[in-house]
Amino acid sequence: MPHFGIIELHKIENAGENADQIGLLTADFVYYPDCQQLQIWLPKSQYSKSDYGNYQIVHNQTQAIQEQGLVENIVSGNVKILFDTSGYPEGEYILEIEHPKNGKHCLHFQKHAEGFVPEKLRPVEPPSSDDTMRELFW
Repeated sequence: MPHFGIIELHKIENAGENADQIGLLTADFVYYPDCQQLQIWLPKSQYSKSDYGNYQIVHNQTQAIQEQGLVENIVSGNVKILFDTSGYPEGEYILEIEHPKNGKHCLHFQKHAEGFVPEKLRPVEPPSSDDTMRELFW
C-alpha cells in the first residue's frame, strides 16, 4: 500500500572505522503526484560500486529492515542510487551504506504522514494579496 508522506532529511554522517576519511554522501528527496524518490549520491572516490558492501534502510521505531542488499546492484553509474519510498510507512529511518574502507555512510530521515508538511518545507506566504505593487511594475 503506498504511503505518500513527505520525507524530511535530518542528518548525514559517517560512522565506524575511518569515518573521517570516506567523504559524505549527498541526498535529496523528490516528490511527484504518483511516486517519490530518495536520491543518494556516493562521494566521488577511487572506489567503484563493486567495492562497496551492503546497504540497509531500517525503520528506527520497529527495527524492521525496509530494504537491504548489495550497493553494486542499486547504483546507477558509480555514484547515484534511487529508492522508491512510496511503500515506506511513516516513521524515522536510517540508511547505512558500507564503505570499502570499513566505515559507513549514514543518512537519517523521517517519512511523515500523508498530507503533513514540516514547517521548514512549507512555502513562504506572500506578504499581502494586494496586487498594488505588482500592478505598478507590470
